[in-house]
Amino acid sequence: MFRYRHWWPVIKLLPPEFAHALGLTVLRLPYRIADPPADPFHWRGLTFRNRVGVAAGFDKNAVCLAGIERLGAGFVEVGTILVEPWQGNRVKPRMARLLELRGIWNRLGFTSHGLGTIARNLARRSRDQRRGLIFAGNIGPHPGNLRRAKSRQEAMRIVREELLRLTRNLQPHVDLFVVNLSSPNTPGLRSLLQAPELAGKVLKPLREAGADRMLIKLPPEDENREPWSERTLSAVLGPLTSECDGFVAVNTSTRLALQQVKVKEPELPGGVSGEPLRSEALRVVGLLRPLIGKEKLLIGCGGVMEPEHARQFLEAGADLVEIYSGMIYAGPGLVARAATACIKPR
Repeated sequence: MFRYRHWWPVIKLLPPEFAHALGLTVLRLPYRIADPPADPFHWRGLTFRNRVGVAAGFDKNAVCLAGIERLGAGFVEVGTILVEPWQGNRVKPRMARLLELRGIWNRLGFTSHGLGTIARNLARRSRDQRRGLIFAGNIGPHPGNLRRAKSRQEAMRIVREELLRLTRNLQPHVDLFVVNLSSPNTPGLRSLLQAPELAGKVLKPLREAGADRMLIKLPPEDENREPWSERTLSAVLGPLTSECDGFVAVNTSTRLALQQVKVKEPELPGGVSGEPLRSEALRVVGLLRPLIGKEKLLIGCGGVMEPEHARQFLEAGADLVEIYSGMIYAGPGLVARAATACIKPR
């Protein structure tokens, strides 16, 4: 894998979903990429061995956790995890590389093997076997169930019941939770994130069920696909901040998808990640930090394509950084290189 650049001309010719599945298979091979120097980060009783992790969507079903540990990652977001299996959106294509932009477009729609299978996969990696790798469980509502809701009230009930079930079953296996209501690939999901009753009807019950380390994943734009301003972001954060321990910023961008991808089904435009997203992700992180204070955990995500990009997120106010699209273009060795870059004096 340290010769990833030699394989890239072939990899980019493969269908993206097939290439991703192949990459997960390769990561299961028992060899190590690199061990970045130790750079412990402590938060709420957890010790992250370094500040760089693998974002949600990369290992949706916890099938190559040992491989991610061998990449040198400090943590991994598994998921999005659903209560039952789901094949995702049926409309094709569902994923594409934006080669000239160094971006990725997807509208997969929460593909998942389901809670039962993923919990078993997580349980196989005991804390003693992880070598310090922190597990974050990214959880969300099942799109098939959510689509049957006839009102926002009913949708909120479904979200609450399913996230409670996920939380209770995954608590023995993960170190923290990330609530994902910001994917652009499930219609109506982002409007629930901005609903004023979300904190009381969903987040508070999760707290009471024992989710004492809970983050919220935010989109890069509001439900009208407009970039966040300090005012609009503050209005959304107001109810959420008291019921969560921090945020992941950001998810993929629908606004960029509509601008840069010729989508034949505009009702499901998908989201863009990678290089095109970085400037907006950094801007949102910069807006968030003064709004949420120093005590909340802030994870930056979106467009880390080079080691120095990870450091930019720390300088913008993030505590930790996640990578996904960057590994597609620069190879999995980017994780260790980025972790090393983050050790430089801040």
